[in-house]
Amino acid sequence: MAKPFNRPHLFLQKSPDARPFTAPGSGGGGKRSRSRDRATHGAQLKAEFEAALPDEEETADAFRFEFESEPGFELELGSLESERKGILLLNVRRLGDITFATVLIPRGELKYFLERFEDYLKKSRGPKGNPANKDLVESISHVRRASVRALWTDPNERFPFGEGALWWEVWLRGGRDGAATFQASIRHVGLNVSRTPLIFADRAVLNLWATVLEVSQILEWDSLIAELREAKVSTAEFLALASYEQVPWTRDLVARVDAPPVNAPSVCILDTGVNRGHDLLALALSATSCLTVDPAWRVDDLHGHGTQMAGLALYGDLGPVLMSATRVPLRHRLESVKLFPGPGDTHAPEVYGAVTQEAAARAQVNAPGTARTFCMAVTSPDGHEKGSPSSWSSAVDGLAFGSADGERRLMCISAGNIDPAHFVLYPEGNQTELIRDPGQSWNALTVGAYADRDTLSDPDMVGWSPLAVRGGLCPSSPTSVAWKPDWPNKPDIVMPGGNAVIDPTRTQCEFTNSLCLLTTHHLPVVRQFTGSGETSAATALAARLAARLHAEYPRLWPETVRALLVHSSEWTEEMRRSLPQKRRGTGEKKTKKKGDYGKLLQMYGHGVPSESAALFSAEDALTLVGQYEIQPYGPSPEKRNQLVTRDMHLHELPWPEEVLRDLGETEVELRVTLSYFIEPLPGERGYSQSQRHRYASHGLRFELKTATETPEAFNLRINKAARAEGQRVTSESDSGQWRFGSDIRSAGSIHSDRWVGTAVDLANKHQLAVYPTVGWWKERPRLGRGEARTRYALLVSIRTPDVDTDIYTPVAIQLQVPITT
Repeated sequence: MAKPFNRPHLFLQKSPDARPFTAPGSGGGGKRSRSRDRATHGAQLKAEFEAALPDEEETADAFRFEFESEPGFELELGSLESERKGILLLNVRRLGDITFATVLIPRGELKYFLERFEDYLKKSRGPKGNPANKDLVESISHVRRASVRALWTDPNERFPFGEGALWWEVWLRGGRDGAATFQASIRHVGLNVSRTPLIFADRAVLNLWATVLEVSQILEWDSLIAELREAKVSTAEFLALASYEQVPWTRDLVARVDAPPVNAPSVCILDTGVNRGHDLLALALSATSCLTVDPAWRVDDLHGHGTQMAGLALYGDLGPVLMSATRVPLRHRLESVKLFPGPGDTHAPEVYGAVTQEAAARAQVNAPGTARTFCMAVTSPDGHEKGSPSSWSSAVDGLAFGSADGERRLMCISAGNIDPAHFVLYPEGNQTELIRDPGQSWNALTVGAYADRDTLSDPDMVGWSPLAVRGGLCPSSPTSVAWKPDWPNKPDIVMPGGNAVIDPTRTQCEFTNSLCLLTTHHLPVVRQFTGSGETSAATALAARLAARLHAEYPRLWPETVRALLVHSSEWTEEMRRSLPQKRRGTGEKKTKKKGDYGKLLQMYGHGVPSESAALFSAEDALTLVGQYEIQPYGPSPEKRNQLVTRDMHLHELPWPEEVLRDLGETEVELRVTLSYFIEPLPGERGYSQSQRHRYASHGLRFELKTATETPEAFNLRINKAARAEGQRVTSESDSGQWRFGSDIRSAGSIHSDRWVGTAVDLANKHQLAVYPTVGWWKERPRLGRGEARTRYALLVSIRTPDVDTDIYTPVAIQLQVPITT
């Protein structure tokens, strides 16, 4: 029988052993290129480039050219850029199996590519006599002057047609200075541009109101625009279900609530505002904590969505709380920042990333030092980015990392909701409906929803039935199944989101009272309660649990809170049923393919967090928590102005070895979660792991010693810097015993996996390494971040579910933690 989760988690105190690290490398060949006839191909490209050169009357200082690959082959992107000469790769697009790259070339460097084409025709290099610049030139199929379409990096089918004006999301070179220059130029020609730029390390983003023709004319004199995308139109999900509870219920609950301490952690709701006139909210939401991104706006909630979120973030589902007779001690507070203006606002819409940043800044200035979880369930209408970073998701990543101020933040973001008209395709349709922007954020805790109820009791729904089986995916929750493997697996977790119903003909779906969560109504003078659900409700519940973790363990970092929510999650039995079955086999143990588990990860994240396991350990379920700082990169000792990987951390874990050895062949489970925040560098310039324009500043990975390795063999296996010249590796990993394995778990910036084996083998797996992988901090030294230090949280759990044993106490004794009985 499993023991209760009533012991505090144990914190690792010992510093890891920091060692010089070099990645072993995986070898492999170079890129494929099409076989070319040297004379014909070189002459063709030279002629195309000469035809694209500017006329004498063109006065711009720099010009954009578009390079196209052969179908099925890659461009040599690294050779298309020379920062020293001011030749810059602006963006990379892919249409089918063809790659397009847009390159900015200064007027004085137009000869650069002409010379390379001429050298390809006339000069040979190396012992094989290959043409000069072979890899670059033979990777190019065509070259031309870039048009407006060449700067469009959203899906091709979304490019605007027609003569009307629309809002464009304009990505600019030059950061803040570039944005100021562009704004002044655009206003000079009489066009409307947003006021607040979204700033990244080498990009700025603004919204511009213009026609396709006007943008084309701007490109004739402007050299700052690097990309054009579709400006986001935000939608919030509003459920306005009728209330069946009245004022006496509220009064009864208010009398049982213990208000939170003044210095308690908070959930900061970024939404439509919150009406604190509701008695259930006023005792945890002060008037001074109700803010807006624009001081000219009113702080009240005219729509209702923000107030619904507030009730769930504070109490959870109100139904069970109202029916209970027990006291309700609140240990966290609420804050609200209104993101949207009231009706009639005529200003240019700001970039939503900039609005989100402004909202977070206002909350922080208003109450500095608060342990704060941000909760945002406002998303774009669709997920056409397919996991690729947007300005909004990049802004969320920057906020979490603290790019502007060094302040780390936990951002709980909704996965977005599917249009109810598509529910009839459930559940197959959810695999093609994609996570909504900004839910693809690497650093955010992206929250999906699962169906937590299936008892339909509405009298007007006779003949209808719940659409989802209890424990399955909520009908409105999108997934990342159709994303490319380059991007994180999302959502991270799922939380309760209610359920939908379907009519007897199975052609119509609706939401209904009995399958929703109960929360606070924004007009308490009209009614006290309303229904809520889907991923909005799920996000509020996740933020509530995060705030409870902050209250229980005040020294936790945001990275650690995110890790605990993921680490404590489990798939429901209904979720596991979607795993393929082998012939005559039933259940998960008959499934061996890691890709099957990877698909579940893309649908349900790591599952549903256990509140008890997130908050506490048990005697037979131990969780170790560590928080560390590492320097991933440092100067190369051999090559000037180059960076190399620097530190690896080797952790010697305080293991209950004697207890595990006594358990012998008993099956036990080990779980490891590594969580850190990356600094984003957005801009569609290839993002390839083989290119210098990476999105993530750095990556970290973990590896455990196998049961049969010596510590020395383990170090040699994972660390090339530990090997003498010619020394061979004599051991290999036990990746087959891990649920996901290194390939699947390595996506994104949180890596969580489970190992299952015998207790006696686990007794020998007491060494864990954390080491860096490549990121833009290393690849782009001119940006000055190459020697930065960064943080990570490490969680390690052991569970012995089928035996009556105590693994907690021996570890607590090693850590000198007092044991209370």
